[in-house]
Amino acid sequence: MDDAAFLTVIEDLLARPLPVDGEGVPGLGYDLVDLGVCEGGPAFLHAGVAVLRSRFGAPRAVAVDGVTDPSLRDLPGPPLSDVLVGRAVEMYGWTVGRSWLGVGLLADDDCASGEGARPAAVRAPLHPVRPAGSSWAEDLAALTGWRRPPRIVDWEAAERALGLRLPDDYKQLAEVFGAGSFDDNLDLRVPGSRPEDDLDLIVANRDEFADPAPADSGPLRLLEWAGNGAGYSFSWLVEDPDPQRWPVCVRIDAWDPWERFDCSATEFVLGMLTDPRHPYTLARHFETHWFTSVEDVERARETFRDEYHPRF
Repeated sequence: MDDAAFLTVIEDLLARPLPVDGEGVPGLGYDLVDLGVCEGGPAFLHAGVAVLRSRFGAPRAVAVDGVTDPSLRDLPGPPLSDVLVGRAVEMYGWTVGRSWLGVGLLADDDCASGEGARPAAVRAPLHPVRPAGSSWAEDLAALTGWRRPPRIVDWEAAERALGLRLPDDYKQLAEVFGAGSFDDNLDLRVPGSRPEDDLDLIVANRDEFADPAPADSGPLRLLEWAGNGAGYSFSWLVEDPDPQRWPVCVRIDAWDPWERFDCSATEFVLGMLTDPRHPYTLARHFETHWFTSVEDVERARETFRDEYHPRF
């Protein structure tokens, strides 16, 4: 199996629902031999690690010569060290979105050496399942480690200027984070932060949308709530009187069609950061995720100017 096919199998595993044994302990049922990925031992493992390194970055050594790293107990989520002790002969791991992915050699039940080990992939949730009643924004804050006081936004003024009500999901996202950037790749706009962070109305025609295109044949309105330096636009299609029902629409630049996603803005961002099969995924490129506020950027610029361009 070539490298591209191997990565396809791994990404399929990451996209599957998490297996669970008993009280939230991750299952160890992803046997790469049974999946037809390989029939080798250590040689396969080291080749596979090299391929995964190219996609997910440098791995963490989880087990070497049958000894499991005890610091795995410090990871959030299920007790991985308890699950792997006595079973992992050699294993390397990555955090991918909200999951932990390990690829290595697991000893058969009657085997304690690498000679009888089989190649396997282990996936476990890195964060507990979101409690009932919590929100996508809270889940996103936990994922990025964001722990700052809520922002105050004058929604009445913003909605009056736009002539539109805004989705409640977006309001909570904006109040939790404020204007800034996720993974330095998606710039969240929040009214009242800076002039460039105001939400922009865009007019489009039906033929500018990928299938399924909107039913309306006249001009359509989109409201841009995020973008990035590469020219991507993340917007809502303003087609329903209820803003809670607005779908997210994305295009790469003015010459590409709009793609529709029937989800909220925050759910869309969370999918980008955690799902390696998302069309606009960041999970394939970053092992951990972060948020940088516009205030943090301005402070960094001031520090740079003061240090390298002192005022006389």
